[in-house]
Amino acid sequence: MNPISVLIVDDSEDDRYILTRQLKDTKIPISQIFECSEGASALRFFVDYAKNVERYSNGYPPTFVFLDINMPLMDGFEFLEEFKKIQSNHGLDPIIIMFSSSDRKEDVDRASGLSIVKAYLVKGKYDIEQLKAEMSLSGR
Repeated sequence: MNPISVLIVDDSEDDRYILTRQLKDTKIPISQIFECSEGASALRFFVDYAKNVERYSNGYPPTFVFLDINMPLMDGFEFLEEFKKIQSNHGLDPIIIMFSSSDRKEDVDRASGLSIVKAYLVKGKYDIEQLKAEMSLSGR
């Protein structure tokens, strides 16, 4: 498997740290892990495509996006709506995995109803093997 890159979009520094550690524990080769603390900065990360291709020669654009739902300024669903508007500009096609503390049926169903979302993980309710499996099943 070629090295992949990951963008973690979550307002919790602790959750970003935990997921980063878990991603490393999967032993999946990862070239770069990017982090954004909310949806608006993640959107800018993609809008600044040319600058980031130059800045990050290895791993941009990210292969996977782990996206929280409940964040200030722009939540995960708002990010997805705006992302869909820009993704074709640069041929962006990351694999999006919702990564949320919400296990509400409404959130799971809403995310599952979006073709852009490939999986849904509830924080604290999965293990390293499930994380690895979701990335393998969703991978290219």
